Amino acid sequence: MRSTRRAHCWLAFPLAAMVGGVPAASATPKVVATFSVLGDLVNQVGGSDIELVVLTPTGAEVHEWELTPNNFIALEDADLVFYNGYQLEQWMRQVYATVGNRAPLIAVAEKSEYQTRPIITGEYTGDPDPHLWMDPRATAAFLEVIADTLAEIHPDAADDYRARAEAASETLASLHEEIGELLAGVPEEQRLLITTEAAFGYFADTYDFRHDGVWGNNAETEGSPQQIMRIVDLIEEHRPRALFWESTLTDRYVSSIAADTGLAVAGPLYVDSLSEPDGDASNYVALMRHNALLIRNALLGEEKNGESTSGEKQNEEQ
Repeated sequence: MRSTRRAHCWLAFPLAAMVGGVPAASATPKVVATFSVLGDLVNQVGGSDIELVVLTPTGAEVHEWELTPNNFIALEDADLVFYNGYQLEQWMRQVYATVGNRAPLIAVAEKSEYQTRPIITGEYTGDPDPHLWMDPRATAAFLEVIADTLAEIHPDAADDYRARAEAASETLASLHEEIGELLAGVPEEQRLLITTEAAFGYFADTYDFRHDGVWGNNAETEGSPQQIMRIVDLIEEHRPRALFWESTLTDRYVSSIAADTGLAVAGPLYVDSLSEPDGDASNYVALMRHNALLIRNALLGEEKNGESTSGEKQNEEQ
């Protein structure tokens, strides 16, 4: 169980560190991204014109990652640092202290100015939900910020950055339509998406689902009796077919709830991290497709590739 570390203090750093004032780099820029999903977007835009390091490895929890010696080395060498913002990375004070004024730090979600929605439950209720990338349209806005920033720091490759961002944005527009069509068959009475962390708010708003989580943000206290009972009451009222767990979290909370309510457990969904390269969510587009298909199959009571989802199997064995 994690303790709450609500770190507003790093917001006091100069705003110029986050926006504008990007110095040009004469050689291939050394770029740092804070976690794997953002790193994939930066890589799509930067391609071979940048040297990219991602701080939080795949499978790790981004909210309260603890910086490693290699992370500090990468930050000390960086020409540019991309992070999400909206308090996703609770450890940004250390990043600012390490980088200082030597390189710009760009809060991509914040600089995109994409409309936020509030965290819906828990200790952070009402704060901006940082998981904007769960809406492909917000992710397209991320790509624009990344391309513009890279073009400013490395003008020699500006046209390439913007061309890659435009191509990736077209892919995201098609992905948005594809997911909408895939989920259209889920009936209204089953359109309740319950996960461990309430990180699917943007996804739910975009694709017309109701959404809730055992807790609201992975930086807060997790799995309290009050949190569990609130979700049990919600399940008894609406009776969805399945509960979902995420790849960076244990499934024990939703499995415990499922055992008490008779629901299936499906997962993992991917939110705060990609999978390994040979996994189901090796890049952003694969992540979104995997999530949509898993949600559709679980809420329709269907099987994937002739087999139950891993979570359903686990629940059956208990």
